[in-house]
Amino acid sequence: MSTESLRSELIAWIGKLDDQGLLKALLGLKKLLGSGGPNALTEEERAAIDAKLAAWSGSDEDHEFWTKLAATGLARAYGSSEPDISGITLLEPNPQWGK
Repeated sequence: MSTESLRSELIAWIGKLDDQGLLKALLGLKKLLGSGGPNALTEEERAAIDAKLAAWSGSDEDHEFWTKLAATGLARAYGSSEPDISGITLLEPNPQWGK
């Protein structure tokens, strides 16, 4: 994926966000990366980043984001030439599994 494609996808995604905590966390990250150090973050921005990271695993929006990201990665890793193994059932259990 080209840099321009990535940039466009991120801009479109950010344009649809309503989550103030995530937006503040992204702004804090932008400032952090642009300034060269963590001292450029305000206490409010640090708190927004910390709160978002602490709540990351519980939000439906975050779950949907990570699910889509994982699906995209799998689609890239396994092309259309890969066999479909979703219907395969285990015929012989591995005796060492779970030990």
